[in-house]
Amino acid sequence: MSAPTLYVETSVWGSIGSRQPRDRKQAVQRLLRLLDGVRGVPMISRTVLLEIEAAPSEYSIPIAEAIKGLMPKVLPITSEVESLARAYIEAGVLPERRETDAQHVAVATCFQLDYLVSWNHRHLTRPMKRLQYESVNRLHGYFKTPLICNPFEACDELRD
Repeated sequence: MSAPTLYVETSVWGSIGSRQPRDRKQAVQRLLRLLDGVRGVPMISRTVLLEIEAAPSEYSIPIAEAIKGLMPKVLPITSEVESLARAYIEAGVLPERRETDAQHVAVATCFQLDYLVSWNHRHLTRPMKRLQYESVNRLHGYFKTPLICNPFEACDELRD
């Protein structure tokens, strides 16, 4: 059996920063240790990299170093990803201004990843949002929706 694939969304990487709550930082550090290719395979997208590059250097440099150390696979933003992200917005799952969040879910869906890990409780990890993403995915022929969870939940899944 192959290791589960985990898309690590930008908000998770942001917890590496110095001004983040200790419990969040510890959860992310634990998660990154579990993404060793055996217990879990780390994935990101070009969207993650662009969001990190746009951050002030005091935040982006430690994050870039952590990404370099983990060596996640970087997935492209394909036309299929863009189309599915647009479908989430058109269906009202996300507002127009949350296009990057839509891309995160679309990447994890189009590449058939097992998990999408995020701290974004408002737009990604809420139970009703998860159902809305799944509904849009099915309408567009994607019958596997990644399990959307926070780093605490992801750690629990990988340890079991």
